Amino acid sequence: MKNLRWMLLLLVSIFFFPTHNQLVSAENQLTVQANTVVNVRENPGLDQTVIGKMEIGKAYPLLKEEKDWIEIQYTSTSTGWVAAYLVTKNNQNTDTEPIEEGNSTSLSNKATITENGLRLRKGPGTNYQVITTLGKGIEVTILTTSGDWYQIKTSLGSGWVHNDYLLLEDSESPSSTTENQKESKQETAIVKEDLVNLRSNPSTSAEIIGKISIGTVITIMEEEDNWAKIQYSGNIGWIHKDLLESSDIESRKGQKTDKTIKLLYDRTNIRSDATVNSKVLLVANSGETFQAVEVLDDWYKIQLTNGDFGYIAEWIVEEDIVAENDTDAIANTSNSNDLKGKTIVIDPGHGGKDSGTIGVIGTFEKDLNLRTALLLANKLETAGAKVILTRKNDIFIPLQNRVDISHLYYADAFISLHYDSINDSSVNGVTSYYYTSNQKKLATSLHKSIIEATNRKDRGVRKSEFFVIKQNRQAASLLELGYLSNPAEEQILLSNKYQETISTAIYHGLENYFE
Repeated sequence: MKNLRWMLLLLVSIFFFPTHNQLVSAENQLTVQANTVVNVRENPGLDQTVIGKMEIGKAYPLLKEEKDWIEIQYTSTSTGWVAAYLVTKNNQNTDTEPIEEGNSTSLSNKATITENGLRLRKGPGTNYQVITTLGKGIEVTILTTSGDWYQIKTSLGSGWVHNDYLLLEDSESPSSTTENQKESKQETAIVKEDLVNLRSNPSTSAEIIGKISIGTVITIMEEEDNWAKIQYSGNIGWIHKDLLESSDIESRKGQKTDKTIKLLYDRTNIRSDATVNSKVLLVANSGETFQAVEVLDDWYKIQLTNGDFGYIAEWIVEEDIVAENDTDAIANTSNSNDLKGKTIVIDPGHGGKDSGTIGVIGTFEKDLNLRTALLLANKLETAGAKVILTRKNDIFIPLQNRVDISHLYYADAFISLHYDSINDSSVNGVTSYYYTSNQKKLATSLHKSIIEATNRKDRGVRKSEFFVIKQNRQAASLLELGYLSNPAEEQILLSNKYQETISTAIYHGLENYFE
């Protein structure tokens, strides 16, 4: 009987009295969230298995920090690891703090977001949890104010933003004029080194709140000694001015063009503005073409069939004609007959259920392989070559089938296109592979042309036992065209400029091989 009472008491204590860990979780739970696609991995490290992706704007409980990695509660039953510099920490206990009663504003109740990546928060302050991010140009309704913070209503819900990033409609108040003057004085700059630390204050001892890749264009808000306060992707922080160089960004915006562009993927979004946060006007599929009229940063402004205009990101399209800079070179090649009549098998690595490696910011290798292959095929066909693609869309092709295609068409050259990955985010460069002696000349010619054209790090021409070259009787080479495990290089590889450069370099490498 006494034992029974003790057992009942134990059960009551378990179910009705919170543990210390439960109290800590409820009151002081730290969370993290992402404003871009972030891979969740099984363990800390870029070579670890990807088990999923963070949902943009969703808060995940932070469990542990280990160097540059954070362990999160990914689902109710599983945990995972994310790169610390790709996420933002939030303290959940601010959600229960009282928010001061807002003041009705006499200003216009309509406003427009003036910066991309603006964070919409649950309360009037940076200590409140981020709900989502908003894009430049989005129109919002002002509900109320609290100090310098405005509560706004958007299509994604209601939340709070700082008034520095709102342009009020029909507002002639002194404060609005001051803000417009302040905005006009802001300058832009380019980050000139890789993975530069973004700090909370102008000091090398201040907390690192993010990292910015080489070539990123940022907005300078103010300067203090040798430090610049910047706005970037919804974050405000400090960077040492020695790591920046001036940028005439306006000269790169709004450049007229008359190119025809072709979509690379199904269900591609055509948007109302040059930002991933803007409204989707329509969804189009792979192979559809549009007339581009303007280039705005990394976006094409295109004309739609109804006469309206939309925007599409340059990294998910290809030019439907050979790039202007390459036309003369390819025309000359056609005249020399070096490639005319040659059978070239292009093998975009991976596909379908086999994604290949996945980049730090979420790039699927299989997609980038295909993008490069289609550009290369276009150039070779223009020169009169017979081009065979082992796959033209996102399907899985067994390795033996790829080799069989090479043998079936008696390929004069077989080129397998890939992008690399390694457990060291600083590694970069290009590597070219062969297996048999009769393949080495092709690999060497391609590699030499690529290094000369791209100025990427030369990782050499190497012998390897990759199936598609080891089992191939034809002249064959496997190319690793850059590292998706390096976040800075990943951004370069995705750019339209690099894709045009690399496909043209491979083209010229083939031209030299057949001389």
